[in-house]
Amino acid sequence: MLNPEDYSWVKKTFKGLDFFDHCSDDDILSLAESMEEMNCEPGQLILRQGEFSDRLYLIRSGTVDILKRAGSDSKKVAELGEGEYFGEISLMTPSSAIATVKAQTGCVILTMTGEVVESVLSHKPNDLQEVRKKIEERKKAFENPKN
Repeated sequence: MLNPEDYSWVKKTFKGLDFFDHCSDDDILSLAESMEEMNCEPGQLILRQGEFSDRLYLIRSGTVDILKRAGSDSKKVAELGEGEYFGEISLMTPSSAIATVKAQTGCVILTMTGEVVESVLSHKPNDLQEVRKKIEERKKAFENPKN
């Protein structure tokens, strides 16, 4: 359960995400209420490349490293911090994680499944379809990057 400060932060952060920016404040509140909190220690593995994923991860505090396998090694390809997120591509269509995510510092991460999104937005099929559409566009852009 999130505290009032977390609700306010989640609402503001969700409104900044293109796939939730069209949702009503009430729906954002319902989504926020369903989020689970993860506390991670520095160096803790959060998600392993190739592992099944069906969650959106929203970084409340701290920093994570995004690592991609390159042969037998892993290469850091990004660093994410407060207000940033990962896992959105597999949120509505569960799939294998495309990267490994490891806590660089102590982190608080809020998570939510696609099942929750479906449940919260079930009364607004157009909003749900908009979330799916924007995530699918993001997935296609990732799979077919412009050079």
